[in-house]
Amino acid sequence: TETRMVPTTTYQRQTQTRMRNVTRRVAKVQTRQQTYTVNVCQTQYRDEAYSVQVAVPYTQEVPYTVQVPVTTQVEQTYTVQIPVTEQQTQSYTVQVPYQETRTQSYTVTVPFTEQVEQAYTVQVPVQMTREESYEVSVPYTETREQQFTVSVPVTEMQTQTYQVCVPYTETTTQNYTEQVPYQETQTQSYTVSVPYTETQEVPYTVSVPVTEQVEQSYTVQVPYTEMVDQTYTVQVPVQETRPAFRNVSKCVPVTSMSTRTVDQGSYQCQMVEVGGGSYGAGSMGGGVIGGSGCGCAAPAPSCGGCGSCNSCESSCDGGCGNGGAMASGAGCGPTFTYKQVYVPNLVTEQVPVTSYQLQTTQEPYSYTVTNYTSQTQTRQVPVTRCKTETRTRMVNVTKYNTEQRSRTVNMTRMRQEQRTREYTVTKYKTEQRSREVPVTRMRMEDRTREVPMTRMTTETRTRSIPVQMTRMETRTRTVPYTVMQSEERTRTVSVQRTRTEERTREYQVTLMRSEERTRSCPVTRMTSETRTRTVPQTTYTTETRTRQVQMARMETQQRSRQVAYTVNTPETRTRNYNVTVYEDITEQVPESYSVCVPVQSMRAVQVQVCTQVPTTVTVPVYSAPAASYSAPVMDGAVMSEGATQSAPVMQTGAGCINCGS
Repeated sequence: TETRMVPTTTYQRQTQTRMRNVTRRVAKVQTRQQTYTVNVCQTQYRDEAYSVQVAVPYTQEVPYTVQVPVTTQVEQTYTVQIPVTEQQTQSYTVQVPYQETRTQSYTVTVPFTEQVEQAYTVQVPVQMTREESYEVSVPYTETREQQFTVSVPVTEMQTQTYQVCVPYTETTTQNYTEQVPYQETQTQSYTVSVPYTETQEVPYTVSVPVTEQVEQSYTVQVPYTEMVDQTYTVQVPVQETRPAFRNVSKCVPVTSMSTRTVDQGSYQCQMVEVGGGSYGAGSMGGGVIGGSGCGCAAPAPSCGGCGSCNSCESSCDGGCGNGGAMASGAGCGPTFTYKQVYVPNLVTEQVPVTSYQLQTTQEPYSYTVTNYTSQTQTRQVPVTRCKTETRTRMVNVTKYNTEQRSRTVNMTRMRQEQRTREYTVTKYKTEQRSREVPVTRMRMEDRTREVPMTRMTTETRTRSIPVQMTRMETRTRTVPYTVMQSEERTRTVSVQRTRTEERTREYQVTLMRSEERTRSCPVTRMTSETRTRTVPQTTYTTETRTRQVQMARMETQQRSRQVAYTVNTPETRTRNYNVTVYEDITEQVPESYSVCVPVQSMRAVQVQVCTQVPTTVTVPVYSAPAASYSAPVMDGAVMSEGATQSAPVMQTGAGCINCGS
């Protein structure tokens, strides 16, 4: 914990005064005059003659043909597929869990409290990792053969006889009545209203406004302030200290031993015999690389490629037996190469595993509680009241005087005139006519058709089904764990002291074992059955019937009616109306307002700082023991038979020190 100075801004409230513009509106009433035109409606009536087409109904008998259905019962044979279910036994594997009880030893720290000045330890967590082996149940799929029954449909064509209603057309003579129109010209008398204009003196009444000053009494509520005693209740805080207990939780480390198997093997560079013949890509350097399988250091100019050791005895330098890298008198020697070989080394070791258990203890402490008590106090409060005053003012009152005036108005009047006009009237006369009408009739015909019939046959087939199995595999994973480092400090507090006890406990472990079980599976197959049913079949017979049809013919009738129409007469009028006009008056009014002024200061703050602590970690380094082997040692093109050389020790992660690979 460190103390740092942090800049802090605080605000102080100040009261300032400024001038503010206040605008108020003063209302005035003005009287204005307006001239407007009004259309005065007058309703007049006139007689009008018109023609109406009236429908006269009459009844006529009409013959018609009806297809009457006749239903008969026909026996029909059909095939039905009936499912039959059988039970078959099937074997399968089940992973059955079972419980095992194991005993584990652990260490318990029993706490006790002591009020002394003492040193306490702070646990600083350090993250580390370790390798851990675990078992995994890996599923895999096996394919098994299974027989099953399938219902295969087989379609056959069957001849079926059926009846069809075939329509045919006949021509029949039909008598009918038709209304034939014809036109006549008639003369009609009608009345027309002809307008004409007359000038007439018309009296009218006008209301003339007169404004007078009238004294008016009104009531005003005048406010005034009084100081009134007011009783109020105040909550006075009272501090009180109370004892209590709180739960303190600590993580106590518990160390147990765990068994694990670690492969500490390493890669080593060894010489391996790869057989006789020419050296390949893995041959060593010197004169042997790219040469023949003989011991020749290099082919002579007269040596023709040295296909075998016997072919280069005379031309090579020394032949196969003299001056070569191999033993004299021998054939093509064995070929050696270096390889990286992994040498496993499985080591079983006990590894300490530290786990942390949460222990909770109670420790006493005291806390302060603030209670409030009620007290009654009295204070002076200003109260605004109003008193009523009667005042007088002069008010403008507008009165209206009635005056009789006259004006000349153009009046539109109507006079009636008789006029005639000719119009055409359409009339109808009845005529009897005949026509040829096609009539559709039905006759029954027997026909045949090929109908596909499907029946089901049973077949036994074989299929491969996947079966889910599991096997146990051992895998390795890196597990992070936390190591706590202790730091000693001193304080005067209630210190928890502990003593260590060894205890044992039992815990349940769930394991899996495989069991072979059988079950019955239902298998459904289809069987065919032939059944008989009675089906209704409908045929049609033709019947001729008659019916009464309502028909209508149109006749013309003369009627009269009275029609109302409206005539609008324009009239100019004058009226007075009051308008309220507002004037804006701006005044300067002082105003007080509060401003928060910032003040800069420094204050001390306690800050938690995380400091890095150096930690020494031990890293294991594995080394392989020195191995000696007997193999030819290459040095250029010369090799001594039977020479023994110790192979260099290969460290983990290093390459071959001879060839650099």
